Amino acid sequence: MKTNMPKYSSTTNSVSQGILACIILLVFGFGVFSAVENIIYKIIAIALTFILVGLLIYYVKARAFSILFEDNQVIVEYSFNGKTKYINYSDITELKYIKASKSPTLNEIKFNDGDKNLSLNFLSIEYSNYIEFVKWIKSKNENIELTVFPSDNYMNHKLQEIYGFKYR
Repeated sequence: MKTNMPKYSSTTNSVSQGILACIILLVFGFGVFSAVENIIYKIIAIALTFILVGLLIYYVKARAFSILFEDNQVIVEYSFNGKTKYINYSDITELKYIKASKSPTLNEIKFNDGDKNLSLNFLSIEYSNYIEFVKWIKSKNENIELTVFPSDNYMNHKLQEIYGFKYR
């Protein structure tokens, strides 16, 4: 079966953040291990460090995915558990552009999955292509609400140039 080439795609940054968090936990655990004299406290420090690292790895594995925006639907492929989720464009209710200082720019889509309202955060579509992406996704579903956080971000002004002040 021939699959469509994705028009736009992105991934999460969960894996890189998870690796960094694991390193921090291991360094902290080693610091506690070498700072205490009592063997019981050393064993507790090692056990607690490995438990926290294991939980972090489990959490990251569940949240790492790539997202493909194809012509007919959105495909979410989870990297480590082999699951795939299909989202119809008609189920998407909101597309959010999030630019927080000192962190990568993110997009969030909110969508209906049966009777549940879910959301996915992923690295933003390239800045230079974001307006094209918004126009393209709005052509798939005109009812998608567009949001920019913080509201004084330059992207808010770019969207207002195209859709007017009441684009949301």
